[in-house]
Amino acid sequence: MSKPPRTVIREAVAQRLAAHLPAVDARITPQRIHVHRATPLASGRLPAILIYAQQERIEEQPHADPGLRYRKLDLAVDIVAGGATAADDADALAQAVEAILDQDETLGRLVEGTRLLRIEIDQDGEGETPVLAARLTFEVSYWTKPIEEKGRLPLHVLYSWVPKIGIPYEPDYVPLTDPPPKP
Repeated sequence: MSKPPRTVIREAVAQRLAAHLPAVDARITPQRIHVHRATPLASGRLPAILIYAQQERIEEQPHADPGLRYRKLDLAVDIVAGGATAADDADALAQAVEAILDQDETLGRLVEGTRLLRIEIDQDGEGETPVLAARLTFEVSYWTKPIEEKGRLPLHVLYSWVPKIGIPYEPDYVPLTDPPPKP
């Protein structure tokens, strides 16, 4: 059975970060990259990365109910660091996350595009160890269409590439579960 689109997107971001962040900070292993926000983080498990969906909008135009839907997902990548070097660690990791996601804005042709919207920084100075969190919010644009097939979820991420994008090119969209075309 296919995974829901937001799950597929979060996992794709996690895979890219796990492949590149250890070169920036050796403490960032795949076990410290989480695809949800509800993960307990002890000071010994910092720095850590949390990847989760904040909200999603369905764009009114182009939009054909019940056909193609153009979606804009606000995806958060939280970097949580602790200790005396928390600010420096978070800054270095935030810069790396931004660069990694800029290198392949389509996440391997999974989505139409990814762009950084904002970075928010929050610090908790209470307790023995200062904790700092930097949240990078990315807007992820992608298309979906309900597809009724036996054994598959009814909503699939679709892909098609310029110039064949939008409702007039609906027949050119292919479910992500099919092998991607050669560029």
